[in-house]
Amino acid sequence: MKIIHFSGLEKNLNCSKYNNIILSWNINNNYIKGYKKKEIFYVAKFWHKNLYKVKNKVIKFKKRLFPNLCKELNLVNNINYSNKEWEILLEPWLNLYLETNYFRWLIINQLTKTYKNFDYLEIKVKKKIPSFDTLQFNEFNYSDDVFNHLIFQDILEFIDKTKGKRKLKNKVFRLQNKFINKIYTKIKNNFFLILYEKIISNIFQIKTLINLRTRKINFIKICLKLKILPFKGLSVFNRNNLIKISNKESFEKKKRLKLRLISKSKNEFENYIFEKIKNDIPRIFIENFSDIKKLHKNELKKTNIVVTDTMHEYNPIFKSWLAEKKNLDKNFKIITADHGGLYGAGKKIYNYNNSISTIYLKYQKDVSKNQISLPCLFLNKNNKNNKNKKDKILIICKDIPKYPRHFFNGPMSEEINFEYYQIKSLTKNLKEHINKKILIRPYTVYTGWKLHKKYQEIVGKNKIIFSNSEYQKLRDQAIIRIITYPQTAFLESLINGPTFLLLDTNHWYEIKKNEKLMNILFKNKIAFKNGKDLAIHLNNIEDNIFEWWKQKKIQQSIDLFLENTNIYKNNPTTIWAKELKKFT
Repeated sequence: MKIIHFSGLEKNLNCSKYNNIILSWNINNNYIKGYKKKEIFYVAKFWHKNLYKVKNKVIKFKKRLFPNLCKELNLVNNINYSNKEWEILLEPWLNLYLETNYFRWLIINQLTKTYKNFDYLEIKVKKKIPSFDTLQFNEFNYSDDVFNHLIFQDILEFIDKTKGKRKLKNKVFRLQNKFINKIYTKIKNNFFLILYEKIISNIFQIKTLINLRTRKINFIKICLKLKILPFKGLSVFNRNNLIKISNKESFEKKKRLKLRLISKSKNEFENYIFEKIKNDIPRIFIENFSDIKKLHKNELKKTNIVVTDTMHEYNPIFKSWLAEKKNLDKNFKIITADHGGLYGAGKKIYNYNNSISTIYLKYQKDVSKNQISLPCLFLNKNNKNNKNKKDKILIICKDIPKYPRHFFNGPMSEEINFEYYQIKSLTKNLKEHINKKILIRPYTVYTGWKLHKKYQEIVGKNKIIFSNSEYQKLRDQAIIRIITYPQTAFLESLINGPTFLLLDTNHWYEIKKNEKLMNILFKNKIAFKNGKDLAIHLNNIEDNIFEWWKQKKIQQSIDLFLENTNIYKNNPTTIWAKELKKFT
């Protein structure tokens, strides 16, 4: 008999008698190493084959589901929001929810075709309630074994695959519902800044609210040039205020059963979602909907223009306020901006910013009708000369959680191992005296693959940089920076001297124009697909690294890349203020 390992919870079973089918999410599932009878199902390979199938399915299905969902949420909350206002609230959760479920549905479909009869672990869960908000859903979805196991279990039960269930006696699992406490208490709140905002909001009418991720000096400059008081809304939209609400762990089954989501489709997946989604919608949209509204009730009544880049996606208080303001005032303007960090738009299957925004401010050169091209606010050039450079090589790495996160960017699941093996190859092929200069900055947000521990084996524990302040200094001052992903760190490094990208483009999905720009970096030996080739290049240019970097063709390729993806200017705030004056 075969048993499918979906999450790692199967380690609680004695699986020695089975032929074990392991879904390859994470190489750190050490318990499977002793299994002699095992077969690996590679998730990333399966994803590559089904990428556009997922994309097309989610787009078409969401068009049918979304209007019905908005109508029912209006009824259950006794309000009258438009579909656009519900889109502000529900996205990106709804999109992620459909992608997550459909991808796992396809996996089950493939497994039932390939293996037909198989066993699986069925688990019991204590106090199973929906995620509180989009952020908690994401964390469950990316990292929690119990949450992911339940998705597969629900699908198997729906298709009536119950013969192979294997239960654990006296074993009850639990979802980590205290996540909100952990993450929101870690959010740094400047007491004096919040006090300042409370004072001025009580004295003055805040008509324009600007909340952008940039240096404080840039934010203040923009506000001064617009002749408005600096105000981010931190005092009103403080996410710490959500902790008490999330701790209620409210779940009203009767209220959810009132959602009349009825499928008229013959498609089994769609029927599955219509049945399942009632109990999966985050609590902020049903049980805690009015609780969130109370947090911003009567706040910022005179505000009629909002400029934001990321806050409208993951802050429930801010989103709720935006939706209500838009519902009450047709002239209310929401201006959204790139948050920066990606070298292109990616293959997103919905344009959230564009759908809710009057104007969309882009860091890219080419824009459409309701978009404005502006210089990037987060790129800061270090103007110190080469004499102040430290004789160090800084490798800046990425890590991802255990379960799929970047459905339409990358990398996916076990593809992250590419990074480790290529850095290992790089260090192996560098000249010894160059190798001694290497320091590694591991990715500190997610550690699903625990690569920082593996890097310690390559360079030693004392050469792993965890301190943010030390990292920021080295990022500006190291002689060479090597980045393993084409996002924020690469762009920040690229404008400050010799920087190289170590990247397998097969793991990243991009529009054709951006692929062309990336190919220019490969052609000019700024980007490399394997560590050995990069090592050979560094060995050859070590004696004249700055002369090589300053070559006209190298600088032209960098300028072209930045101009089209994240425009860099020495003083971006002047241009931002000029454009924003048209709306404020």
